[in-house]
Amino acid sequence: MSHRPTALVGFNDLVAIGALLELVRRGVRVPEDLSVTGADDIPLASRIHPGLTTTTTPLRRLGETAWDLLGAALREEPRSHSFQLATRLVERGSTAPGRGE
Repeated sequence: MSHRPTALVGFNDLVAIGALLELVRRGVRVPEDLSVTGADDIPLASRIHPGLTTTTTPLRRLGETAWDLLGAALREEPRSHSFQLATRLVERGSTAPGRGE
């Protein structure tokens, strides 16, 4: 490829960890050659090397919101289906600044 990617974003932490381990097995330096991130902040994310940069979402609040929306739908109440939850970035060793190409 003429322009190599600088980062890989996993759908969740397990996917990102699997990719990270395979990249390292193939000799790709993480994060020097490629940054890797995930989502969920599972306990394993902080225990691998390098630690996985990830995001965390308040799952309890997500579940409560889903329950409220389901209840409103079952009662046929008009309700907005748009909501936002605070997501937090957990920076660890699997990411580096962009190369600025």
